[in-house]
Amino acid sequence: MNNLSTDVLIIGSGGAGLRAAIEARRQGLSVILVSKSKTGLANCTASAMGAFRVSKEEKGITRHFQETLEAGRFLNNPNLVRTLVTKAWHAVGELEKFGVELLFESGKASVIAEKPPAGVILSKALSSYALSMGVNVLENAIAFDLPVEGNRCLGALIFKKDIGEIIAASAKAVILATGGYARLYIRNDNPPAITGDGLVLAFRAGAELQDLEFIQFQPMFIDAGVPRMPILDWLMEATKDLVPEGPLLNEKGERFLGRYGLIKQKILRDNLTVAIERELFKGNRHKDSVIFDLTSLSPQEIEGAFDSEFYKHLIAPFKRILSTRKLHIASSAHYTMGGIRINEKCETKVEGLYATGEGLYATGEVAGGIHGANRLGGNALTETMVFGSMAGRQATDYAKHVKISIIEKKHIKEEKRIFQEFRNKHRPVKINPSIVKEDIKSVISQFCRPVRSEKGLMSALEELSRIERKASFMFADNPEQLREALEADSMLLLAKLVVSSALERKESRGAHFRCDYPQSDDKNWLKNVVIKR
Repeated sequence: MNNLSTDVLIIGSGGAGLRAAIEARRQGLSVILVSKSKTGLANCTASAMGAFRVSKEEKGITRHFQETLEAGRFLNNPNLVRTLVTKAWHAVGELEKFGVELLFESGKASVIAEKPPAGVILSKALSSYALSMGVNVLENAIAFDLPVEGNRCLGALIFKKDIGEIIAASAKAVILATGGYARLYIRNDNPPAITGDGLVLAFRAGAELQDLEFIQFQPMFIDAGVPRMPILDWLMEATKDLVPEGPLLNEKGERFLGRYGLIKQKILRDNLTVAIERELFKGNRHKDSVIFDLTSLSPQEIEGAFDSEFYKHLIAPFKRILSTRKLHIASSAHYTMGGIRINEKCETKVEGLYATGEGLYATGEVAGGIHGANRLGGNALTETMVFGSMAGRQATDYAKHVKISIIEKKHIKEEKRIFQEFRNKHRPVKINPSIVKEDIKSVISQFCRPVRSEKGLMSALEELSRIERKASFMFADNPEQLREALEADSMLLLAKLVVSSALERKESRGAHFRCDYPQSDDKNWLKNVVIKR
């Protein structure tokens, strides 16, 4: 086992983690960044469209604040939202110092790129800047435990896949920026490395998780040969006045958006997804898609429906396909509103850490409380810049005033389990970890879709218990399988927590719809579901 030490340890190399690393390094502290893959690639920032929600004037900031709360159905932590909207302009504008070209329009900014996804430009620029400042990087590495002694996080145990060894990385402060858990679903648009590890790390260390039941799905085209188009809700909102009763048809050929009031009210990603899923829920259970039909419009009409140059640019490659073909749409897991419970300083509530600010912070999509029951479009990347910078700054302030505590052998309780259990060649049954991961995804995709029921969620817990028994026989005879086993182990626990949260919330709100509790219930459920060990 190798030993490393640093002032600030950052787990996750997406936009939030890179921004936190830059901020900590600015203050002259040593920084180690842990990345599952090549730094700056294979993360959600790199696959994003590059749009930020920002406002400079007071009126715009107030509107941004209100719209974020409304989109989140008022389950957001208002203090976190206030931090987001008031610091957004400076945090996003600072990207120009890192070599990112931005286009500012009313209420938003976007990364200038010749072709999508523009997030690649953002991620590469942040990565290059961080490396140029002297941020040290551990690539092909996965953190699997956060040793805690008393009230202090000591760092992390890390498995480095390319050399097949464990590294004990001692740190004064630890920042989690590992992304969300949309890859619990078979159909998703997240990179393969984003499996929710950070939430499980924090939970096992004693931190609280919240809002795990809220997963933002987006309708996606699933036809062969049709490129990914991530702005379907905006496309429908822009064109619904041009197509009577909207462009969506169910299996009977009926246009159904009006049935859910989405012709007269604004189409949001969550209410659009729920409308699609409700049609599927009461129809043929073997089908999971509806028909999208804009063939009555010309390519010019489709592009002209948008008044923003940013959206005209995004829609341009698709306009001819949309005007000539009826396409299939299905729900795809896109973003997770739930995460680690933090305060305005990005501190988690590991016992003793919340009060004293000792050592453990969370930022980006891995943190919960900012978006509530649904995320407002454009807030995801804004959040990574605002809270990435803040987490780096807060961790730095703490690290400057403490001595490092080295991870010792007695803290490495996971090492024995990994090398003895996962590599036990004398097991009567040997289960490939990839099979366990696929089983988890299958259960979650069947029973914890955007439209849920108590019966389905209870079935999910029963199936996950069966998978848990199966997972006890996971076997790994090479470093890649060992990484898969670590991910499967985390995904199994996280799946149980997500289903339990969905079962607990007995109402429908935002991205969570219970067909047995179809109404929002502000009297009893205008509150967060919080989970702790």
